[in-house]
Amino acid sequence: MPGMADWITIFLDTPAHDLDDAVCFWSAVTGWSPSTRRGESAQFLTLEPATGPAWVKLQAVDGPARVHLDLDSDDRPAAVARAQQLGATHAWTYEDVEVVRSPGGLLLCHTLWHSAADGEPRLVRDGRTIIDQVCIDIPQVWWETELEFWAALTQRPLEPSGGGYARLDTEGHPRILLQRLGEADGAVRAHPDLASADRADDVRRHVGWGARLVATHDRWSVLEAPGGQVYCVTDRDPRTGLLPY
Repeated sequence: MPGMADWITIFLDTPAHDLDDAVCFWSAVTGWSPSTRRGESAQFLTLEPATGPAWVKLQAVDGPARVHLDLDSDDRPAAVARAQQLGATHAWTYEDVEVVRSPGGLLLCHTLWHSAADGEPRLVRDGRTIIDQVCIDIPQVWWETELEFWAALTQRPLEPSGGGYARLDTEGHPRILLQRLGEADGAVRAHPDLASADRADDVRRHVGWGARLVATHDRWSVLEAPGGQVYCVTDRDPRTGLLPY
């Protein structure tokens, strides 16, 4: 379908004064190498896996930490038109990149994926801890609207998971989890999730690299990275992205 996303990139938007610390931290967490910085203020960089396409990038911003998504397709005008037809609103334009907001306010950019040259992208899993999922955090007032928006925009099957969660998954691609928050209203936002075979050990190492442990739950731990990014380390199997039980 014209305008469908061929690939999704998770962008960790980080306060500019914390970018160096954030790059060191996320490079250690992922085991991936930071690219050369780019942009007019050297504000962008990519975390590059040893094999396969990249799907995690960092950007220096003037405000607080946040997450936005890049939706890559080979027909950007069609992608922008589809998003707007589904309820997205224009935020701004950066060079030739259209930045929009989901109905509930989550930022997303429409970027180009040159599929003919690059081939079919696939997320590479090697069994080690991996950022493989973005969780979209949705206040109750936006829940149904955002479910419909993201399912239609990505054309991924919507899989309710119970307990206020739903999943949009395509094999070999970064996963999308939608979470219904307890708060009644507010803006939609997002955070990254890591799949871990040994959560306790990963949490210990992350804290040693500068993260702060915020909360521990039955199947996941919440941490705050240098630079202010909140993220979760989960008990999902890094080889599949699924809970082992």
